[in-house]
This record gives sequence, C-alpha cells and structure tokens, in this order.
Amino acid sequence: MQAIQDFLANLVPLLQMFGIFIGAYLVLLWAAAVLWTYRDIRRRSEDVSVQVLAVSLVLLLPFVGIPLHLILRPPQTLAEKYEHELEQEYLRRDIEEKYVCPECQRPIEADFVLCPHCQAALRRRCSSCERVVDLTWSVCPYCGNDGTTAASRQAPTVQSATYPARTRPEEAVR
Repeated sequence: MQAIQDFLANLVPLLQMFGIFIGAYLVLLWAAAVLWTYRDIRRRSEDVSVQVLAVSLVLLLPFVGIPLHLILRPPQTLAEKYEHELEQEYLRRDIEEKYVCPECQRPIEADFVLCPHCQAALRRRCSSCERVVDLTWSVCPYCGNDGTTAASRQAPTVQSATYPARTRPEEAVR
C-alpha cells in the first residue's frame, strides 16, 4: 500500500507538470489562431470593421471562433479577386474590341490605315481600287492588283477626261 501511495505522490507533480505543458500549448495554439485570423482577414478584406470583428471573434471565443471565422470569411483573397477581375476585363475587351493596334495595343477601327495614337502603319490602300488592304498581302483580294500593273488599270485622270466646250457669257446671250 505504501508503494501505491509513493507512486501517486510522485505522479501528482508529473501530472501537474503535464497539465502546465498542455495549458501552455493551448494558450500558444489560441495565440497562433488569433495571429492566423488577423493575417487571413487582412488578405481577404480591406474593411477595418470586418477585420476587428474577425480577430475579436477568435480572441474572445478561443476554439469556437476559428470555425466561425472559416464559415463567415470572404471566399476569395483580395489578390484572387483582383486576378479574377483582370481576367474578366480581358475577356470583355476581347469580345468588345476586335481590333487593336499591334504597337500600342489601343483600340482601332477595322479600316484604319494608321493608328491615331502611335501613327503605326496598319494597312495600305490598293493603288487600283482604293480599298484598304493588309500590309502583308501581296495581291489585292478585291481587284487582283499586285502593284505592278497599277498604271494600266488606273482610272482616267482629270487631264485625260474630255469636257464639253465652255461658252463665254457674251456668246450665250446672242
């Protein structure tokens, strides 16, 4: 019986020491949860009142506050939200603006010959039919002009056109 009492007498300080270690571990775990909540909510919201509410929830309700914070927190971080908005903007821009300048990436119209922003050459006019043609095309798809026969297919000029003889005002009165 004495051996059991001696064993229990030696076990009580060990249990007290174990209890102190468990208590210290729980306090450190609670402090780490508060710190994690602070960092997490700062990445998810810029609203100071939401940040204070989340941290105080975990601070005042030590082990119940973390699951509540996980349920109530915003689903996306601010960085994820920003990336999603950028992706949506580029998709919207891709749908809305079909033509952009290859130099400055600003929106242009389909028939622009020069970029109005950076003056980069975008297209050229066909010398025969005067339609807008891409710079990379060697032949005009509208008239078949390849640039070498421009003079033979050229429209009549003002000099070669014939006009009726003009009468003088005194001749018209007679």
